[in-house]
Amino acid sequence: MVTSALKADVSWDYTEHASHYDKRADYSGAAIDELLEALGCTPAVPVADVGAGTGKLTKELLKRGLVVRSVEPNDAMRAVGIRNTAGGSVEWSRGTGEHTGLAARSVQAVFFGSSFNVVNQSLALTEAARLLLPGGWFACMWNHRDLSDPIQRQIESIIKSSIPAYSYGARREDPTASINASGLFSAVRTIVGNFSWDMPRDDIIEAWRSHATLRRQVGSDLEFQRIIAAIAQYLQTLPQRIAVPYTTRVFFCQSALRLE
Repeated sequence: MVTSALKADVSWDYTEHASHYDKRADYSGAAIDELLEALGCTPAVPVADVGAGTGKLTKELLKRGLVVRSVEPNDAMRAVGIRNTAGGSVEWSRGTGEHTGLAARSVQAVFFGSSFNVVNQSLALTEAARLLLPGGWFACMWNHRDLSDPIQRQIESIIKSSIPAYSYGARREDPTASINASGLFSAVRTIVGNFSWDMPRDDIIEAWRSHATLRRQVGSDLEFQRIIAAIAQYLQTLPQRIAVPYTTRVFFCQSALRLE
C-alpha cells in the first residue's frame, strides 16, 4: 500500500541511483537484533522507517515480525522499496524526515537507516518526537566501509586523485550533539556491529553508481562516470567475489516524554 499525502521537498535526489541501490550491503543482523531487543519493539504497534529508500531497513524490520510505516520522498526509490517488501506488513507513503505525513503518537520507534545525514536534523528530530508514543524510541544508523582495508584504501586513493578534499560528511559523523541539542530525547546509546559482506565485484561497481555523496562532490556526470570506471578497472584485477568489511553504527535514544 502506498499513500501520497505530501509533496516532498528534498535537496538529495536519488532518482538516478535507485536502480543500483540494492547492490549495497545490508545492515548487520546482529546489530539490528541488539537494537530491537533494547527498544522492546513488538508487532502490536507500528514502527516508522523514515527515508526508507529501497527498503533495506524495512526488510530487516519485517523479517523480525514488526509492522512498518515506510516513508520515502523519492518516487523511484520508493517504487523499488514497494517491490522489495511486497506481501509484508508495511504501508509506504511519500514524505520527508522533516514532514513525514504520519499521524502524531502513532509509532513505538522511528528509524532513519542511512538517511539522517540528508535531512535538517533539528526539524527531523522534532518530527520524530511528534510521531512517537510516550516512551518511544529514535534510532539512526549507517553502514561504514572499513577504510583501513587494503582494497578500500585503493578505492579511496582513486577517488581522492580526482577530489583531494573528498569527504563523507555527516554520514560518518556522530549525531549525538544534534540529538542532545534538541532536548527531546534521553541519553544517546550506541551499538556497533562489524561484519564482512561477500559481494560479486560487479555488484560493488553497481553499488558505487548509487553513491550520492560522491556524485554531489565530483562536479559533473562525466567526472563521476570517469571515477566509477577507474574503480571498475581496479576491481577487475581482483577475484570475482570480494569480502568487503563493514561496520553498522547505530545511535538510539528514548523520547523524553515518558509513559505515565
